[in-house]
Amino acid sequence: MRKIAKVVGNEEVKRIMLYECEDGVYLFEYNKEVDSSATADYLQDTAEIVYEIAEEDYGVKASDWEEISDPMEFCQHDRIERVRVVGRNTGNPQWGNLEKLVAGSWVPLIE
Repeated sequence: MRKIAKVVGNEEVKRIMLYECEDGVYLFEYNKEVDSSATADYLQDTAEIVYEIAEEDYGVKASDWEEISDPMEFCQHDRIERVRVVGRNTGNPQWGNLEKLVAGSWVPLIE
């Protein structure tokens, strides 16, 4: 499960994402309102802890969260769009090089 919420009135954090996986629940922070890589992430044990942090630290209430689809296999968990590290799907990741799925083809991501 993934959810995203806009943060209002914070100079550094513009939005946050909750991502629940087998390791626990990640809280990702972003310094942009548009889809981008997270600037920070925090792993918590439960979604309830993330919801509490979101409300206390960012003023995000339960009704502010919007559910989004889970990432495709090999794609970045902190990105909304289908973005992955080049070569990750073949076991030869080229860290720092990203590609994006556009009209059924993977193309270099230029940010």
